[in-house]
Amino acid sequence: MIYYMNPKERERIAVCRVLLDIAEGMDGYTPVSDCPHFQQLQNKILLTEQDFEKARETAVLESLVILKGAHYNVKMMLALTVCDLYSEYMVTPLNCRLAFETLMSAIDWPISFSEVLAKSKTE
Repeated sequence: MIYYMNPKERERIAVCRVLLDIAEGMDGYTPVSDCPHFQQLQNKILLTEQDFEKARETAVLESLVILKGAHYNVKMMLALTVCDLYSEYMVTPLNCRLAFETLMSAIDWPISFSEVLAKSKTE
């Protein structure tokens, strides 16, 4: 279904699917829009509410395949936003760090949670 869209729309929906999956998997559901780096990501790739609605009908695995081809700036903004979500915990649980590492590996962006967290604090 997602492959019949133009490449930029596919990328936006893939980003939304990953963010929704992570946010929904957290205790107490943290709104993605509250994340400090989300606004930059939203402006960078022009995310809309419709993208999030379409993302609900898309598979996470399909989205990861699409994100493998995303520009490194998009991958970094996604990493920063995911880091923001996981940083809501006082101490980030090991399973969240492992999920982060797995996500970054799946989209061919081998960067650690610690590296992104350090970058996040300098911005």
